[in-house]
Amino acid sequence: MAVVCALMLGCALFGSFPSPVPLLFAIAAVGAANAAFPLMRTFGSALLGGVSAASIGLAPVPFVTCSSEKFTEVFTCTGDSPTWHMTGAVLVAGLSGAGLVLARVLGTATLDRRLAALRRGERG
Repeated sequence: MAVVCALMLGCALFGSFPSPVPLLFAIAAVGAANAAFPLMRTFGSALLGGVSAASIGLAPVPFVTCSSEKFTEVFTCTGDSPTWHMTGAVLVAGLSGAGLVLARVLGTATLDRRLAALRRGERG
């Protein structure tokens, strides 16, 4: 989970992604950090799922806005900005999905340990 969080923070700080992709990375990093702790796992997973869904929804927006002369001020439409926006949004969605899977695995492992401890206590 720490690796996913570090990757998200690195992309937010050092990636050359146009706005709002760095913000999505930062929010997903907060979700991954929260999902690492049992008490905050549900909130962190919800945050990761929301960021993943939002980034998938935002991925094609620059291509639509840049193809119209009416909305060119919404996103930077010069050079490879729409492509970098879509790349960043897909990376956020992928890393958020990986964080969700890891949170689920951590939750299952914690539950298995607790059940094993209860069973040992009942038999002993």
